[in-house]
Amino acid sequence: IILIMKKILIGFGFFLSVTSCSLDTVPTSQYVEGNFWKSPEQIEAGLVACYNTMYNVYMYGSNLIFSETGTPNAYNYNGTYGWRVIGDGTVNSINSGIVNGKWGACYQGIGRCNTFIAGAPSFTISEDEKKEMVGEAKFLRALYYFDLTNMYGDAPLILDKPDVNTQSFLPRDPKTKITTQIIQDLNDAFTALPPTSSQIGRANKWAAKALLARVYLYNEMWEEAEKAAEAVIKSNKYSLFPDYRNLFSRDHENNQEVIFDVQYLYPTFVHSGDGLDIVLRQFNTIAPTLDLVMAYDMKDGSPYTSDQDLYTNRDPRFYATIVYPGATYMGQIVTEDKFVNTGYTFKKYSRYDTAEATLDDKNDINIILMRYADILMIYAEARNERLSEPDQSVYDAINEVRNRPSVKMPLFDKTKDNFTKEQMREKIRHERRIEFAGEGWYYNDIRRWKVAKELMDGSTVQKYDGSVIERRMFNDKNYLFPLPQQEVNDNPNLLPNNPGW
Repeated sequence: IILIMKKILIGFGFFLSVTSCSLDTVPTSQYVEGNFWKSPEQIEAGLVACYNTMYNVYMYGSNLIFSETGTPNAYNYNGTYGWRVIGDGTVNSINSGIVNGKWGACYQGIGRCNTFIAGAPSFTISEDEKKEMVGEAKFLRALYYFDLTNMYGDAPLILDKPDVNTQSFLPRDPKTKITTQIIQDLNDAFTALPPTSSQIGRANKWAAKALLARVYLYNEMWEEAEKAAEAVIKSNKYSLFPDYRNLFSRDHENNQEVIFDVQYLYPTFVHSGDGLDIVLRQFNTIAPTLDLVMAYDMKDGSPYTSDQDLYTNRDPRFYATIVYPGATYMGQIVTEDKFVNTGYTFKKYSRYDTAEATLDDKNDINIILMRYADILMIYAEARNERLSEPDQSVYDAINEVRNRPSVKMPLFDKTKDNFTKEQMREKIRHERRIEFAGEGWYYNDIRRWKVAKELMDGSTVQKYDGSVIERRMFNDKNYLFPLPQQEVNDNPNLLPNNPGW
């Protein structure tokens, strides 16, 4: 962890100094704990540094969407961020960028949040402002620890500001202990934060409650997940955006469905690498698979079968999410060789649609981390798992998602369908795959459901015409990342590695 601590300290100091170098009240040649935290601008800069980790290349930008390629939903041909080897099952502790980088990125954010929280007693701002800002830092610390444990399981639980002398050789703490801290941080954040943030893109109390619902869900704490999701629903602060396609467009950002997102604004905050649209439409490095295309139901709610036309009368979310041969995209009819890897690309999060393109590729679309449809689905899943059979409220929650004005898929009828718990579970899982396709959540879903091996091991990646371009493997050890080899080299006390590695 030595290298991580150094990066945290260097990075934190850089962001703190950016907005403070013009102040005459403190020295400008160097910033340390003793001469920082002297003005509201510096305190704000410290909190901005905590948020800034969300833009780390291994966190929540295009990398989140690349995680689709570690699932049956998509294919990555060139190994961007190391997702190719995760998808095909050949990943190890040295050959994947995301495996090597996610650990340090999470601790970068955690270290910045810890530094901010530790400095709070000295802040010369009002107690109300201080309370809210510490609440935001605790929300972000919980977010980063949640991401860390989802990928690696056990990890050192560090709540003090970075210190290479005391933290470089810590052993891992159990995931359950870290989860307890995550829950405490989110409950603290919920209490401290206002219902509506003072700035767009900042966490409010309902973002904290929504993340808490997700944490409970992932840890199979069904009753707690249900209650947290229900609290967000009953707040009446959020609702479904009517137009599913434009939910992910630049013109409708920060709409009533968005609970928390990563804000992008060209040229200051842009997507990493070559830009999200170039990744999707030109490089085709996040290429939807035939398996995902066939997973969409027909418009009448029946499953797709091979004797039906693949692109006709499908769930409207298919047309809002996938660009396919024969579709009109960027003013042209899409040919079978337009998207070189599978013949498909994701339309979701692309700035382009059917109209001819007149803009450049500087895509600064916000990446949504939590939205209201997810809260409805969390409620449905948690309550279904808690009860012996689904009640009307479970049907109502999933039906609300299906009844979005631009979707209008047939609703499930409790009297007519009378699903068992197991049948409703499958309906919920299918609905999550379709509703959130291309958003980067399916990788976590199939692992927490413990179905990733069943879906991935021995499966094939197929192009639009059914031709096979890759065969995949998935072993039990792949339910968690291995520890990055460099981290183990720096701190042998992190061992033993995760099972199977």
